[in-house]
Amino acid sequence: MSLALSHAPRIPRKLLIGIAFLCIAVIVLLAIQRIAGDLDPHRIAASIRALPPWRILCAIGLTAVSHLLLTFYDVIALRCIGSAIAPRTAARAAFTSYTLSHNLGFSPLTGGSARMRIYGRAGLTPSDVARIIVLAGMAFWAGVVAVAGISLALAPAGVAIAGFALPSGQTHLLGAMLVIAVVAIPALVRIIPVARNATNRFLPVPDLPTSLALVAVAAVDLAVAALALFVLVPGMPLSAFPQIYLSYALAIIAGLLTHVPGGLGVFEAVFLAALPTGSPAAPYALAALVAYRAIYYLLPLACSLLMNTTIEARGLQRLISPFLRPAKAIADAISPFAFAVLTFGGGSVLLLSGALPGVDDRMHRLHQFLPLPFIDVSHLAASLVGTLLVLVAPALASRLESGLKVARALFLLGACFSLAKGLDYEEASVMLVLAGLLQLASPAFYRKTAGAFTSQSRGWLVAALAAVCLAASSGIVAYRQLPYDTELWWQFVLHGDASSFLRASFGTGILATAIAIRSLLGSSRRLGGLSSLPDAIYRNATGHSSRSDSALAYTGDKRFLINPSGDAFVMFRPCGNSWIVMGDPVGPFQRWRDLVWDLRMQSDRCNARLCFYQVSDRMLPLIVDLGLKPMKYGEEAIIDLQGFTLSGPKLKNVRNAHARAQREGLRLQIVPPSEVPQWFDRVNALSDVWLRLRGTKEKSFSLGHCALDYLARSELALVFAQDGDSLMAFANIWKSGDGREYSVDLMRHAPDAPPGTMDFLLVELCRVARQQEFERFNLGMAPLSGLSGGKLAPLWARLANMAFASEGLRYNFGGLRRFKEKFAPRWENRFIAIAEGNGGRVSLLNLLATIGL
Repeated sequence: MSLALSHAPRIPRKLLIGIAFLCIAVIVLLAIQRIAGDLDPHRIAASIRALPPWRILCAIGLTAVSHLLLTFYDVIALRCIGSAIAPRTAARAAFTSYTLSHNLGFSPLTGGSARMRIYGRAGLTPSDVARIIVLAGMAFWAGVVAVAGISLALAPAGVAIAGFALPSGQTHLLGAMLVIAVVAIPALVRIIPVARNATNRFLPVPDLPTSLALVAVAAVDLAVAALALFVLVPGMPLSAFPQIYLSYALAIIAGLLTHVPGGLGVFEAVFLAALPTGSPAAPYALAALVAYRAIYYLLPLACSLLMNTTIEARGLQRLISPFLRPAKAIADAISPFAFAVLTFGGGSVLLLSGALPGVDDRMHRLHQFLPLPFIDVSHLAASLVGTLLVLVAPALASRLESGLKVARALFLLGACFSLAKGLDYEEASVMLVLAGLLQLASPAFYRKTAGAFTSQSRGWLVAALAAVCLAASSGIVAYRQLPYDTELWWQFVLHGDASSFLRASFGTGILATAIAIRSLLGSSRRLGGLSSLPDAIYRNATGHSSRSDSALAYTGDKRFLINPSGDAFVMFRPCGNSWIVMGDPVGPFQRWRDLVWDLRMQSDRCNARLCFYQVSDRMLPLIVDLGLKPMKYGEEAIIDLQGFTLSGPKLKNVRNAHARAQREGLRLQIVPPSEVPQWFDRVNALSDVWLRLRGTKEKSFSLGHCALDYLARSELALVFAQDGDSLMAFANIWKSGDGREYSVDLMRHAPDAPPGTMDFLLVELCRVARQQEFERFNLGMAPLSGLSGGKLAPLWARLANMAFASEGLRYNFGGLRRFKEKFAPRWENRFIAIAEGNGGRVSLLNLLATIGL
């Protein structure tokens, strides 16, 4: 028989544990069914809804205190093992651990894993974390047992739970035994050397004050947690709290022993069993348990998940950043237009809501809290906010920071006024959601301008006015059966929707019209760059430049962007929504890329388009990098001075004109800058006559102008007649900072100047430049020349060729080319660069206006 027993098949341990848990679950379900079988679910739900807010707030506050006390377990345990972990790390570990173990059960696995991760990152070893888990667990259990023992020892009578009665004497004896066990076991471990040595191998044994502190923390924590449940049970006298305290402790013990996740069912069954049979508080108690489960268990769990998700996301950011960058780039690209549409839609909703009647039931409830004048004012204000939202939408599409700020504030105001005018919580929710999403997308709105309502987009303005008209039409249809009376404008009654509609429509119409007119008449915008160029920067930059037209920096109509090193700058002039850049950057070539990209970013922040004018071949790669479209504008005439001579057939006409001018007795005089003021009156008079005869005026962007402060910065070439006193012509001289290029800016002559005067002037200046060892003489641009024609040429080239061939235009492009061609120059291409699409065409019109064509 013994042999048979020894060979009997062994039942697997896991199977036994599973059967045991299944039996416990069945017992729990039967207990709950027996206890709550006569309870009405609808009555329980009604009891939960009837809970006063102060009880819920008290329970939330006590829950916070309880979880704060739970952190002391870890703080004291860390002190016992001699660790210097920061208290906030201990608080996070304890809070996370207990919220997980309270809701999921299996505290060594769930709460222990949380402690292992948090403390492991803080530098603790797994063995130290295990010691903390054991010490905290022992302290918690000691506190629970101590509370149960004290409650049983002080119970005035026997304890009866679920029909099982324990006499008074046995109750007191059991309580005393539990209290003695809590005190005796730690004391014996410290007194008996064998036990002390065996325990110290694994974890330090707390001293008596520390042990008492741990038990005290556990007792107070359980009392606070039980009080959080107690305040949720209406009708329970304060004298019943000791019974609730004991029931709570026993329910906690039962839940932990069964390892049911969160003690779900076990906790409720034991707690309900502790109530007196037939108590009228039974349905309230079950409702309180449901509310307590949400407040004490689920709410801290949600806070823990949110806190740890936020903290852990910082560590995951580096891992997921490769995936976030493309998503962020896509969101940044689409969010401006998307939010413009959403903002326009939100404003339209407010406009339609203001035009339609309110809900009677909501209006009655609202009137109980707000006076009627405030409701009427809120109705008007909501419609005005809707109007502003549809008008601020184009600012968002243009990435304007001011548009972001205004739209965000309007969404918040719209939510407030939607509630104040008719309890329209649906609209208020939409407004708040849009405000939150707009805040998340705020990095996409970075452009700086003067205001959010300065957009000149006529399409958006038409759409905004259409939205206002649509809302007004909807109101007219809604109140078509109501006869119009002028008294409607002054009626302020609860159901005076028609009166509110009339006032709101009038206000929105006036507001929309005023902003539309202001936008169409013009807008102020940030100009960008500096309004003047320091002389030191000009000298540093031109010293590295081989271009002589850098003197255009002193025409007074440009702005400047300077690179950080101070040896390069770019000059431009704002015109409309475009920045017209004059020529190549001035300074070393290696500075150009950074300089033009800085200009590109600054123009983007100011919501302006770039347009480059008269740039050279060297700028073409940068133009392409900027995403602009280069187009040939014309050619520039360059005379190589080293080989310049009047001999040869190519310069026959120039040679003859020069010889004739010499026979006429013309002579050239170079006036230094210091002597220009004494000649300025005569030069200015000649210039005025020259401009008047041609019916034109000073251009002063790509050319200089006849002004003393400008001409006095350079040498002046004067051509006098044979008598030596009559001024026949003049030209101001440009020189490149590196001493390689010589050029002229303004060239004007008197009406009675002999033929060939200008040829004489240029030839003599070429000789002067050659004597001063300049390498080339720049005759300036021949606009619209050198462009390929034909039917397959781009539209720009075909139009340019038509203008070049026309003799009837105010500006004789062909004649200018032929005049410069006489000097047999070398022609170099010059380009303009604009953006693609309609924006580029607008920039082209701005360019033409800037240069005066």
